[in-house]
Amino acid sequence: MTTKSTITVSGGAMPKFNRKAIMARAWAIFRETYKYPAIKFSSIGWKCFGWALKQAWAEAREVARLAAMPTVDKAARIAVLNRTIELASYSESWPDVSRTVNAARAEIALLSNQL
Repeated sequence: MTTKSTITVSGGAMPKFNRKAIMARAWAIFRETYKYPAIKFSSIGWKCFGWALKQAWAEAREVARLAAMPTVDKAARIAVLNRTIELASYSESWPDVSRTVNAARAEIALLSNQL
């Protein structure tokens, strides 16, 4: 989702984002979440699409952040996440365990794709 870094911001390079891909992802999120076009857009509203667009931008920024991480840091983060998954079973609340494990596995999947 990112291209070459060209603009410097606060000492670092700010990546350029593929806005077309982000907009396409926003529409996909919108369709999945609000069952569009089965439900008319006029009944859903622009605020809901705005939320989907914010989600798409957040995903793009997260992918850019992970792409900028050095390989050693990615491997270390995967080790920490695997340990988090192991220790999650000692929690007293199953919903917390499920949420923690799912988040950790999702981040591991993102990091593994970047290695």
